[in-house]
Amino acid sequence: MKMKRKKANEMVANDFGIMVKKCCGSCCNRVFDDQERRCCLLTGKHVRNCAVCDDWSMSDGLKKLGCQRGKVQRREYQLSLMEVRTSELNAIDMGKEMEPASVESIRRDFEQKHGSRYLLH
Repeated sequence: MKMKRKKANEMVANDFGIMVKKCCGSCCNRVFDDQERRCCLLTGKHVRNCAVCDDWSMSDGLKKLGCQRGKVQRREYQLSLMEVRTSELNAIDMGKEMEPASVESIRRDFEQKHGSRYLLH
């Protein structure tokens, strides 16, 4: 297995049409050693991020990229959740005893005021 350096960045589409750069960083054989340096699982050698070999195969995570199974929460919801938790912590710091609001109740309140908390489904 010979490592070679490509002159141009070769891109490959996954099953969902997302373009992925063909390099060691996107390979399923990429692992990290105990010092967090990139290694090839097949050879055991340290490799550069721009290197690519003939045994390159797309990593499982990148194969699934774009499958639309996840949901993206709206930034407004995230900020409102942080605001609620910050005010609760400030109240506790001031000596007030209080029970933190449940995530479900915060979600319900947000959705009643602003609609869905998701940006993308």
